[in-house]
Amino acid sequence: MKLLKSERFTLPTIFFVTTREEIKELPLGLPFIYGTPDMEKNIVRLLEYDILYQRALKSGFPFDFKKLLREAGFTDMQSFYYSNPIYVDYKTEDEDYDEIDFFDVTDKKSASEKYDTFLKDSVAIVHLDVLKKLNILPVWLDTIEETVRTNLHNFVSFNAATYNKKLDGMYGGIEVMSPPRNLIINDISGSIPKSVSSTILAFTKTLAETFYADVLITGSKSTLYEYENLHNFNVDAVYSENGMDNDQAYFKKLVTDSTRKYNAAIVFGDNHHPGQIWSNEYNKRTRPISDEDGKKLCKWEIAKVLSFHTDTTTKKKYLAGYARWFSPMKTEYISDWITYLNK
Repeated sequence: MKLLKSERFTLPTIFFVTTREEIKELPLGLPFIYGTPDMEKNIVRLLEYDILYQRALKSGFPFDFKKLLREAGFTDMQSFYYSNPIYVDYKTEDEDYDEIDFFDVTDKKSASEKYDTFLKDSVAIVHLDVLKKLNILPVWLDTIEETVRTNLHNFVSFNAATYNKKLDGMYGGIEVMSPPRNLIINDISGSIPKSVSSTILAFTKTLAETFYADVLITGSKSTLYEYENLHNFNVDAVYSENGMDNDQAYFKKLVTDSTRKYNAAIVFGDNHHPGQIWSNEYNKRTRPISDEDGKKLCKWEIAKVLSFHTDTTTKKKYLAGYARWFSPMKTEYISDWITYLNK
């Protein structure tokens, strides 16, 4: 892990990491670029180009970008080239692939306009706030967001004993600590309608990345996907990798890890829980475990539980099964969330 630097320009504060493990060492919110060591030189060059290009745009005057690059000291321009993108006019109703038309977008004004529209759509970043305003996200997302919202200022402190490089002495400095993580648990067992579990899975990866959360999938076995490894979380393969029965053995082994502390656990499930007797390819006839004994086994520290129990037909508050071994300071029960999914 290192800070990206340029000999020509002052680059924005961006760290370059080459392993997923290094990401764990970065405070939440600190910008970084992930890549292989041989990519560093090209990434720095790309940032240099972008800085120069943005400065030229701000001037408001026409400019020759190649000339500006040479004047800035970029003399190795042999590989610098530009090819016009190709616009593909493909009509889905045509089954004959010979009907696909290829042409240079600079040759036809209409094609260029279509390509510009496509390019804007494909590079757009849509934030959760925008999706919420469009009313295409569950109403209970606000409850989750309120629970896991973190004020990053609470994790910035001044350490008087820190060495100050600029002043060359122990004059103190700012330290940034990582805020506590959250946890999302999805029960994908067969007792839960697949339409419900698959819909929640579709939300899970976005929620986990947005709310700094690990993901725990419980089926015939339990698998924990840490925040740093969410890129390996394949929603399409979850059912085949974890099965659709219920687990005790893997879950019990996971929760005995005393190093895990979570701000909130968002648990989707039904009455089935790890304390019951289970027998499948991953659980060789487990024994029953009471909630009291389960809480003694569980070493995870969880401040709050949000329970999304599938039975919301009565006014009684049910705790999602795989939250029964936790000992949170507060538990909140979400009602009518199944009704929302059925709309």
